[in-house]
Amino acid sequence: MDEAERETLLVKLNKINYILEERVFIVNKDIESQNFLIEQDKNKLQLVTGELVINSEEIVETNKEKEKITCDMVKIESEMKDMRSEIDKGVAEVESLSSQIESHKPKNDALDILNIIINPIGSIVSDIGALNAINDLKGKINNLGNELGKKSSNYEELDQKRIQIDMKLRDTEGKGIYLNEQRVELETKLRELGIQKTKNENFKLNLQLLKSKCLQLIDETKQGKELIDNGINLVSEIEDNLKLLYLNNGLTLTL
Repeated sequence: MDEAERETLLVKLNKINYILEERVFIVNKDIESQNFLIEQDKNKLQLVTGELVINSEEIVETNKEKEKITCDMVKIESEMKDMRSEIDKGVAEVESLSSQIESHKPKNDALDILNIIINPIGSIVSDIGALNAINDLKGKINNLGNELGKKSSNYEELDQKRIQIDMKLRDTEGKGIYLNEQRVELETKLRELGIQKTKNENFKLNLQLLKSKCLQLIDETKQGKELIDNGINLVSEIEDNLKLLYLNNGLTLTL
């Protein structure tokens, strides 16, 4: 190898070495950026996961609260039904007793007049007893009515609470859906960043291997050694390997 050939090879090898150094620098920057984004997204994912745990606990507690209120409403509804039945029964008894008293009133016919003459006290006592029973029933019906009103108010209050809980549940479940979407998005992004980072690390490793080979060839060229190995031109081989490496990583290389 004469001096001119040696200088030509050194220029070519130094150019290749510069390209390798420049690309290693760029890839390092890419890896640093990816590391930053990965850590950033990991922190976000940790926060979202924590919020999802809290959200799930809120949903469980809200459902428990809703279940309790629903059970209370069913119980009150059953009690109100029993009270209405008691009121209807009382009203029917009052109507029956009223009819009974009405039946004791004289009809101005001979038979009624005769009965009053024969048993005046019995008729009066019977009516007094019926009137007392009616008053007792009216008092009971009135009390049941008041109690029914209270139960109805309690039922309405619980119904309002149930409506509010349903709204809270919808909001909490909606938040859970949004958080899950964020979690999936972050996990997908982290996987993609991890794949790209691994690809860049492999790219960097191959660049560094080529750089070591290039430096070796530069040193051998300076020593005047022939850069041929089993008939293969080692400079052409490193050029071909570099072009292929760039091509596999979606890059174009012009030497």
